[in-house]
Formats: sequence, C-alpha cells, structure tokens
Amino acid sequence: MHTVVHSLFNQHDLSLVLLAALVCALSAFAGIGLLNRARSAEKAQQLIWLSVGAVAVGFGIWSTHFIGMLAFDAGFALGYDPLITAASLAIACIACGLGFFLATHGNGRSDHLLAGAVVGLGITGMHYTGMAALVLGGEIRWDSAVVIASVLLGASLAGLALVVGATTENIKHRLAAVGLLTLAICSMHFTAMGAADFSNCFAVTSGSDLSPGQISLNVGLASVLILIAVLGGLYLDARDERRRRADARRISVVTDRLELALTHMSQGIVLFDAQERVILFNGRLKTTLGIASDAPVEGISLRELCGLVLRAHGNQASEQQVEHIYQHHKRLIAGNDNGELIQEVGGERTVRIVHRPAVPEGWVSTIEDISERRKSEAQIAHMARHDGLTGLPNREHFNQAAEAALEAARAAGKRLAVLAVDLDRFKEVNDHHGHAVGDAVLRVVAERAAAELGSGELVARFGGDEFAAFKLFDSDADLHAFVARLEGHFADRIDMGAINIAVGASIGVAVYPQDGQTLAKLNSNADLAMYRAKHSIVEQVCFYEAAMDEMAREKRAIARDLWDATGKGQMFLHYQVQKAVSTNVITGYEVLLRWDHPERGSISPAEFIPIAEECGAILPIGEWVLRTACHTAARWREPHKIAVNLSAVQLAHADLAQLVASILAETGLAPERLELEVTESAIIGDKQRALRVLRQIRDLGVTIAIDDFGTGYSSLETLRSFPFDKIKLDRSFMVDAESNRQSKAIIRAILALGRSLDVPVLAEGVETGAQLALLVSEGCDEAQGYFLGRPGAWMDDDAHAISAA
Repeated sequence: MHTVVHSLFNQHDLSLVLLAALVCALSAFAGIGLLNRARSAEKAQQLIWLSVGAVAVGFGIWSTHFIGMLAFDAGFALGYDPLITAASLAIACIACGLGFFLATHGNGRSDHLLAGAVVGLGITGMHYTGMAALVLGGEIRWDSAVVIASVLLGASLAGLALVVGATTENIKHRLAAVGLLTLAICSMHFTAMGAADFSNCFAVTSGSDLSPGQISLNVGLASVLILIAVLGGLYLDARDERRRRADARRISVVTDRLELALTHMSQGIVLFDAQERVILFNGRLKTTLGIASDAPVEGISLRELCGLVLRAHGNQASEQQVEHIYQHHKRLIAGNDNGELIQEVGGERTVRIVHRPAVPEGWVSTIEDISERRKSEAQIAHMARHDGLTGLPNREHFNQAAEAALEAARAAGKRLAVLAVDLDRFKEVNDHHGHAVGDAVLRVVAERAAAELGSGELVARFGGDEFAAFKLFDSDADLHAFVARLEGHFADRIDMGAINIAVGASIGVAVYPQDGQTLAKLNSNADLAMYRAKHSIVEQVCFYEAAMDEMAREKRAIARDLWDATGKGQMFLHYQVQKAVSTNVITGYEVLLRWDHPERGSISPAEFIPIAEECGAILPIGEWVLRTACHTAARWREPHKIAVNLSAVQLAHADLAQLVASILAETGLAPERLELEVTESAIIGDKQRALRVLRQIRDLGVTIAIDDFGTGYSSLETLRSFPFDKIKLDRSFMVDAESNRQSKAIIRAILALGRSLDVPVLAEGVETGAQLALLVSEGCDEAQGYFLGRPGAWMDDDAHAISAA
C-alpha cells in the first residue's frame, strides 16, 4: 500500500492524474448510460448500442491509461510499440463489449457481477498489455502481491458497478455505478503502477517508436472527441427516448380515455372499415341491441350484424329478412346526409341508429336506446291533451275532437250535440270535506262518465267542476239516451267509506245544425243552456233555445255599458232615511245606487248589480259609490250615519280595508259615521277571508251590519263568528206581519236574538202605520221604509233627502 501511495504522489504529475480521472469518469458515465440504453432497445438495435458502448468505454480506459503513463515519471523517456499499443486498445474494447453483452442478457445480481468482473479483467488486460508496449532497456520488476491486488480491485469494483447500475433508471444508482466503474479503472491502474519497479530500466530510442507526448496527446484528444460524440449521441438518444416515452404515455392516456369513453358512453358505437367489417365497438352496443355478451362482433360484416340482432330476439332471421334490413342500412349509409333510422328492437325497446362517414374510409354508427325518451314524450303528449287529475281529455283535446266530429256530421248528414256540464254542490264538498275528498269525487264521476262511452262520444274536463261532452247521432232517442246516461253518472251517490256524497250536475245541450254551425257557437249556446239549468229549481238538463241567446246578448250589452256608466254621469245616489222606532229621530241614511241609461232608461239595481258582479264592473262602481257617499255626508251639518252596501266581489278584494281607510282620509268623514252592510251569502263563499277583511274594517272605527237577515243562510254561526254592530231584518217579513202569525213570530224571535246579543235590529220595508206600531210594541230599535221616507237624491246640506216620486 505504501508503494502505491508513494508511486502516486511522488512519481506522477497530479494535474495529469486528474485529467486521466476526468476522462475515466466521462467514459464510465457514457458506458453505464449506453448499457441501460442497450437493455431497453429493440433486439435489432441492441447490438449497435452494445458496440458503441464497448468502443466508448474501451477508448476511455485506454486513454486513461496513457494519460496516466504521461503523468508517470520513470526517470527517463519512455517509448511505445505501436502494434502492442493497438492490441491493448482492442483488448479494452472487446472485454467491455463482452461484459456489457453479459450484463444486457443477464437477469440476477450474480450475472451482473460476472459481467462487471469481465469488464474489470478487460481493464487489467488492457493495462498490462499497454505496459508490455513500453520500449525500454533493462527489465521491469513486478511486486506479485500488488499485481494481484490490482487485478482484484479492477474486477471487484467493476462487478459492483454493473450490479448497481446495469438495470436502473434511478439517477442516484447510475451515478453510484459511474463512481464505482471510475474507481475500478483508476484504482487498478495506479495500484498496478505501484507494483512496477523501473530502477533497472533505461531509455532506448528507435525511429519507429511513439514518444510519450505524442501518444498521450493524440490518444487523449481522440478519446475526448469520441467521448463528446458518444455523450452527444446519448443526449440525443435520451431526448428521443423521452419523446418516445411521452408519445407512448400520450397514446396510453388517449387509449385509456378512449376505452373509458367507450365504456361509459350512453350510446352503442361501432366502427366499420371500407370492407364493411367491424373494427371497433363498445359494450353498450350489445346491451342496446340486445345481443348476448359473449356473441362475437369484432370482424363480422354489417350484413352478419343485422342477422345477429334479428336472431338475438328470437327471430328466425330468414335470408330475405336479413337482406332487406342490410340493404336498407346500405341506402342510409350511401346517402348524402347522415343516415338516421328509428327502429323497434325486439318489441321491447326503441333505438335511434345514425350512420356517419369516417375518415379516411368506412363509417361509424351510433345506436341510442330512446325507449324511455319515447315513453316520456308520449307521456308529455298525453299530459298536454288530458286533465292531470281525472285523465279525461282537456279543453284543447275536446275542441280538436269536436271539430273533427263536426266535420264528420257535415259530411255524413248527421247531427252533433255539444253538452256543457257543471257539477252541483261541489263547492260544498270542498268546504265541508276538504279538497282531497273533492278531488276523489272528481275522479270517480270522471271514471263513471268515461266508462260507457261509445263510438262518436267523448267526455272531457275543462277544470274545476266544469265538464263537457259531445255525441254524434242520428235520432233524438240516441241523444236522449246519452244525456240520461251522463246525467245518471253524475247524480249517482259516491260511497267513500264514512262519507256518502251525491253531487249531481246541471247540463246544457246545443245541437248542430239548428243551434249553431260552428263549434264556438255550439259551445256558447250549450253554456247558456247549462246556466239556465243551473238556476232552475226543477230542471237538471236544458236544451238551448233562441231566447237564451237574446238574454245573453242583453246581459253582455248591459255589462259593456256598466264600465262607462259612472264616468258618463249616468249613475247617481239616492238616500233613504233610517229612524229610531221609539222616538222617530233620524239615525242615518242608507245609500242606494241608481242608473239612468240613455237608451234603456232607468234600470233596476236588482237587474244590473248581478251583471256588474259577474263582469267585475262592481269594483270601480262600488268604489265610486263609497267615495261619493262619504264626500256628500262629510258636508252635512248633522253628523248622521250613512249605510253603504258591499257586494261579495268587493268583500273578496284583498285591499278593501285599505280602500275604505283612504276614502275616509280623502273625504274627511269620521269612521263612526260610516256603516257597511253585507249579506251572509257574501260572507259564506270564503268565510275566513271575508271575516278577516271585516275585522280590519271594523278596526278603523267603521260599523258593520248584516243585511237581509232571516233569508238565505241566516246562520247563527255567522253571528257568533263576528261581532256585528247591527242586524237588518229583511223586508219580506214586514209584508204580512199584521196578518201572518209565522211572520210575526219570526220578527219577535229575531228581535229577541238581537237583545240577547246586545245588537240593535233595524226592520226594512215599513210601509204602514200598523207595521210601525207592531215594531214599537215588540221593542224594535230602528226602521226604514216608504212610511218613514222614500229614497231621494240629496239636494242641499240641510240633512235631508228629497223624496223621489
């Protein structure tokens, strides 16, 4: 060991030693890289990379040796035999090639250790052959122990280098292998140099010998150039390899994504080549077409696929059937536009098949299961033409079918009856039993009505409790039988467990051709007949009559004129005095609306008020009445009250209380001077809502009177639900109060009710002194009527009205 160290530091130029080590390291780095490249290369390129690696490392070892020899100071000039020098280079290259070949084809650590040992022995062989190339006098003495150590160092370290770096992509492992191989070369060389004793040697010159300077510089330069070329090649190859791997990764990703996309597509897809054979398909294809999962598809032709689909659904699939379907698809594929086909498959599903040209040849077909979509579309189409609750045809469906029936009647010389149907007492069902029961009733009557329909008959529901029907018929007997059957279905009782309900229906009938030539006219006339049945006490079915149309036109004309009546100054107010029965003192005035039509003359409120309520004109008219009456009363010198009637339509308006408050503020009338009169029938429609609005008005300080008490509902529950400020006894009880014991008993009972509730009672319709005397004797609080004062227009501010004649 001392000899080796002494030789290295005392007999060598250390700068050249470092150069040798650098060349050695570069050759080792190139060798390990080329070895790994050879292992990953195709077999055809593997030998090339092994050869390049062997030459690169062989030259590196050889140049390291001779640069090291240049650094060595033997005490005299050294020369070299050219042939033996060349032989040493060959030994280095061949040994490295053999070792790299073994490393490339070996699998385990022992194989790689053996391969490295071969490289190490090649390093040793090259060194000692190179030493033999020295031209000198005398004889080199060798230390056999150190020689053996050099051999072992070269073989063992080179073996470890290939064990660590022959099969790794890890950069740390590669650098460790480079270090070990560099150490193997350098340690072997300088140990072997420490084994040589040149003390008995002397210089010998020959013209053919290579000088140390020449050989070292030329070999060093050549080695560096080779190493640069090899390293450049490695770099370029590594770059290409990175590109190839990146391309491979991209292809792999694309392939994975393609496979993922094909697997998770909601459609089946199949790609055909120019020979009409399947080259790509996904699993959804078999599922969508109902093909068995193990059925072979790849490589089969379009014609064979057509047959496979037919057979998959139990079809015998004759040659003619297969050929027919095949040719049909061929025509679609050959078309200029994308071929598309909607087809039933196996009678259980519907598929949409689209053929599109593929680039550069062939075509791709997509198969989509649209069964659920078709069902949804059919359901939506059904919902658009049918009532959601009962399943009966709706208005649109009815009108389309009725138009077609009307055309058929014209063409065949038949008649067509159109029926308008409105359920009776249905509102009571909803009010008393709830909307769930009401809906159940509608479903039952609809099912009954539709159950026995024949040819040329149809029943529809328009909404709410409104139904319609038509009947194409020849004889009156056929029509009457249909109407009777329909009437019975609506009138039959409905057993709903604890509830037993009978609603009944009002039916209006209009017949083509006598009652109208168009469906619109027949519908309108059937409605008119239905309304007459609705208001009739004895008739449930009414046939249209021309007089109904005249009455309807009259009502429409009045309704049209009502909207402009107040603006044109046609309406005015009358006031009828109200007095205390016991003292004859005026307590207030009831406001009465009058209409002086420019063409029809004076129209009774009993005639125009219901029409105003139907068409909605009662809202602006009622507001005008309230504002005008409050404005007039606010100018009176005496603070008498005014009583203004409210209709059911006004009471249903959500902003009524705000309207009353704004009019009182606008006119300056004190709230306690205003009394609003409502009938129980106006309240009963939506009782909770109506009573809530009345409470809001009463909170303003306005008093509330219940009008026409004793007629209609006259429910004590209503009196209990709201603290009315006055009860107005209906005028009908005063007509025969003097002679009719029942009327007198009712008057006495209502007065007693008022006293028990501490609510004053006002009797309307007092027209004789005897009637007034009766009220005095029974203790009535107030009265109004012709005997006390006729209604009249207000002419001045003296707190009285001028009686109308």
